[in-house]
Amino acid sequence: MLVVDIALMGLHFDGARHRLVRAPDALNAFILVGLPPQHVVEEVPDDLSKVTAPMQAVTAGATRLAFSVPDDIKELELSLDGLLDWERLVPLRVPDGQQIPDTPGTTVFQGIPRSVIEFPTRLLISYDEPVDWLGGPQPQQADGRTALWHVRLHPAPDGAGLGASDGGVRLRAFATVTNGGTLPPGAPYTAPVLQDLVTLTSRIPLPGIGGPLEVHSDPLRAEQFLITPMGTSAHLHGAWDPLSDPALARYKEVDRRAPALVAYDHITGLGRDQYVRIVHHGRLSTGHEALHMQEYKRLFIARPDDGIVAYLQREDRIVVKQPEMTYGAANGFQHAGREMPFQVLRITDRVTPPIIPPSTPPNPPPLPEQDVAELKAFWVRLKDSGKDHEFTLIGTDLEVVPRKVSFTMPLVFVPDGLTDEQKQLNDLYDPQTEPDKMEQRQKRDLHGQVMAMAQPPPGAPGSTSHAVGTLTFRLGSNGAPVVGQPCVAAAEVRVPAVEQFTPNAGNLAVHFNDTFLRQTMDGHPAGAYLDLAHPLKLVFGAEQAGGLSSPNAAVATITSQAGVIPDVFKTDPTTGAVGANDIDTIRKAFGGAQLLGIDLSQYLKDLVKDQLGALRQLTDKQIENILADAKGLLPAPVLRMRDLADGQGKELRYVWKPALASPAAALIDVSKASLILDARTVRSTHAVDESTVQGSLSHFALDFAGMARVEFEELKFKTGPGRKPDVTASGVELKFRGAMEFVNTLRSALPADVFGAGAFIDVQTTGIRAGYTLALPTLALGVFNLANLSLSAELAIPFDGKPVSFRFSVCDQKHPFNLTVALFGGGGYFSLLVDASGVREVQGSIEFGGAAALDLGVASGGVSIMAGIRFTLVKGVDKDDVKLTGYLRCNGFLTVLGIITVSVEFYLELTYEKKGKQSTVRGRGTLTVSVRIAFFSKSVSLELERTFAGAPVDPTFGQCFSKQHDWPKYCAAYAA
Repeated sequence: MLVVDIALMGLHFDGARHRLVRAPDALNAFILVGLPPQHVVEEVPDDLSKVTAPMQAVTAGATRLAFSVPDDIKELELSLDGLLDWERLVPLRVPDGQQIPDTPGTTVFQGIPRSVIEFPTRLLISYDEPVDWLGGPQPQQADGRTALWHVRLHPAPDGAGLGASDGGVRLRAFATVTNGGTLPPGAPYTAPVLQDLVTLTSRIPLPGIGGPLEVHSDPLRAEQFLITPMGTSAHLHGAWDPLSDPALARYKEVDRRAPALVAYDHITGLGRDQYVRIVHHGRLSTGHEALHMQEYKRLFIARPDDGIVAYLQREDRIVVKQPEMTYGAANGFQHAGREMPFQVLRITDRVTPPIIPPSTPPNPPPLPEQDVAELKAFWVRLKDSGKDHEFTLIGTDLEVVPRKVSFTMPLVFVPDGLTDEQKQLNDLYDPQTEPDKMEQRQKRDLHGQVMAMAQPPPGAPGSTSHAVGTLTFRLGSNGAPVVGQPCVAAAEVRVPAVEQFTPNAGNLAVHFNDTFLRQTMDGHPAGAYLDLAHPLKLVFGAEQAGGLSSPNAAVATITSQAGVIPDVFKTDPTTGAVGANDIDTIRKAFGGAQLLGIDLSQYLKDLVKDQLGALRQLTDKQIENILADAKGLLPAPVLRMRDLADGQGKELRYVWKPALASPAAALIDVSKASLILDARTVRSTHAVDESTVQGSLSHFALDFAGMARVEFEELKFKTGPGRKPDVTASGVELKFRGAMEFVNTLRSALPADVFGAGAFIDVQTTGIRAGYTLALPTLALGVFNLANLSLSAELAIPFDGKPVSFRFSVCDQKHPFNLTVALFGGGGYFSLLVDASGVREVQGSIEFGGAAALDLGVASGGVSIMAGIRFTLVKGVDKDDVKLTGYLRCNGFLTVLGIITVSVEFYLELTYEKKGKQSTVRGRGTLTVSVRIAFFSKSVSLELERTFAGAPVDPTFGQCFSKQHDWPKYCAAYAA
């Protein structure tokens, strides 16, 4: 079956002897052999079950072998045996560094014909060392069978008669075929593979900036290489070390793709592939070194119509070469690795199941010059399900005694040497492409495993640890994906201290504090490392904050020592936190916080950066020192959970000692005050909670609308499990001011300390009531008589969030005072209630009038006249209710001889009422005349009532003008 083309150079035919002899003028003699194609590349189907048509196949180009006739051979027999006896000849190889022949289409390099074998298809190889071709020219027969003609490539013997190579024949790829036509779909011999084989075996230097580029050159080794008329039977193997990172960077400098191929195995039988293995080196997106292994195997399959057929099937796998990766500042993170809470990630997968190839071959396939020019980065997806392969990772955190947590995550394989690596990564991680899938890939469940989210400060192990629900990873911290820089963009963690106040909080969304990333934990005034994605409003009950205050706050920052605190820090876009925020921003963080029922945020004082430093290192001893120091401050509430010293439970502590200042016209004067809140909850190992709350507010005063001032030396609150709240007030003094100063003239009749003897104080779980009631004795001076006069004052401090209030009364509606002067008399009462918002309620009434009687014996009678005014004002949240009533009542009677009696009663009332914006005026009059004669009596009444309702609001400007007549005149009045 041999078809061979033989050409002779430097030899001529001696017809007389029928032999080939050297030409007299020839310096060298050559025998050139042309053989049929030695390789067939076949289509590789994606799914064997869907194959319906014959497989496409393309053969390689012809193979040309060149031999030099040694000088000691003077002549050759012109016969088939003589021409095929190549053992005596010297095979010629392509010189190192040569890729292009002297004349296109030939195998002549530097004026000498060379051996060029196209194997596999589109790859031109030659020998890398002296070789021999061994094979008998005569047919070889055994057991009635004749072997196919073949020759075997063998290392040439050295001086000792031994083979020069210890690993088979060494071959070198020196060029690729660029005009050989289209390859079948799925063929393994893509342009990157063939180019890498040339780069790695040809020993051709690659120019670069500052010297040649690094190439780990090593030839292919052939354990077997047979040439036959049907094609080559070969066992080829190549292995190369991957390039270092500096070497890869130099390739990028010259915009040249670095070789990623690290292994190549090729087994063929008679020119048909039996097994091909192509291995590219790269990294997973986490930075772990890995190999992308492509295997092509010939499988025998029974088909109903074709019998048993053998197809090539491709299987891709990822092999993890570097199981463990260490992270830190040396990895090039933007923030020195603080954005990565793991110091080590270990991948437990060594080899993945079969995966989907990185790209599906186009159909129809492209031209050779349009073959895949670059390798592709790709998400590792399983072939059987099409889903991402989730690598199992074990992360080692940054705790003093490191913890290990496990999770799974899909990863991207990035081969070495991509010239457009950044573009490919941008496309793979683009959130706009499959946004739901990208979120699933990056958001990983940790199922509550405890880990340190940041390296804890010295002496505070465990202070940065949380039970983590999820971690959301991203690749690169500066906005662009970077291989080897996985970082945590967001997380969902448990914050035990917050859960005590918001039981349904669960996992809270957090991200790293910007100042922590930029300047480390020491750069933040409070040592923060995490921020809540959404500030969480804490609402405190009376038992949690001591009744003096409801320190509601929107906590947003998690610190290592101070726990969870509000965001009171001013930040710079480039450097992070630089000091305290402006007071308005701080007050917003404390929206809803109350002090004695009054908006506490209005009493917070400006902070300076030095004060914030108190939050950095907070041990129990330091907290106690701050609370005991009259000038000590905790500028933000400290909410933290810590383990007890004996290890028998945990303690939740909320403590705050803010800087206070009094705004103008404030109800509470705190210019010299000190507020301390300290609430602790201790949970034992038996899950039994014991809470103690204590608070104090000292050196403050309550000023009610400029009418009364209550000064306190100290107000304390303390409570514990199973006991009544203990409230004490000391140094309390009441002073009347302004329009109420006249009461001070009665001070001699009042106790020296209004909350001492004769006063009352009532402490309940709902609040404190304290005050006094003073009844003045009847005062009679001649015709002047004043009776039933009493003065009372009451201070109410509720614990349910309502504001503190003060009521002053002169008598009350049920017990008015009485005043008579001769024939005239009257009475009344007055009550005033004020709180933080000002006057809340005013009630008052006064009556006056006179009475006279006449008895002439025959006739007697009497007359009385009374007039009065009642006033009520009640201020509501949405509307105010006002009622003013004036009345006149006249009575008269006359009796004659006891037989005839005439009585007349006249009553007139005028009332004005306003509820919100609706006002009403109502008038009512009644006249009653009664006549009694002996045993007969008759009474007649006349009544009249009228009501006038006002408009709910004043008319608008537009309602007061006529659009056609008044408006033009109005505008003209202002014209120039």
